[in-house]
Amino acid sequence: MKSIYLVGFMGSGKTSIATYLQSALKWSVQDTDQMIEEHYQMNIPTIFKEKGEETFREYETNILHMTNNENTIVATGGGIIEKDLNRKWLRTNGTVVFLQTSWEEIERRLMDDVSRPIWNNQSRDKQQLLEKRLPKYLEVADYVIYTDGKSVEEIASEIISKINA
Repeated sequence: MKSIYLVGFMGSGKTSIATYLQSALKWSVQDTDQMIEEHYQMNIPTIFKEKGEETFREYETNILHMTNNENTIVATGGGIIEKDLNRKWLRTNGTVVFLQTSWEEIERRLMDDVSRPIWNNQSRDKQQLLEKRLPKYLEVADYVIYTDGKSVEEIASEIISKINA
């Protein structure tokens, strides 16, 4: 079967859902952020600080093209849909599930998170960024799952029922 690519804004639960789906489907999991850190031997905050967001997006594209497109759950970075090339690639190489999460829920989930460079950049308007990315997430999505108020198990069950329908 084609791989499942989880897309959504930071804090939408992509990594948690991927881990849960791994147990349920007995597929492997790839996390593009983790793959970037391993491949480029640098953590993401350091890449942003030393090389900038543009270089990070290039790394992200390179890694996306290295993911398995069969029997794998791929948790992508929140901004992977920024590039046209990535959106086109996602649409043709797997089943894309958009984990749609409200701004209020994202704020609640990420309140104490200090590991995300964009989230912790006080000069960035993250709510505006979410609104700007929304049409791009919807453009690539085969399925949209609303995550607010749902457990990881509920979200994963919804994904499984949609892909098996």
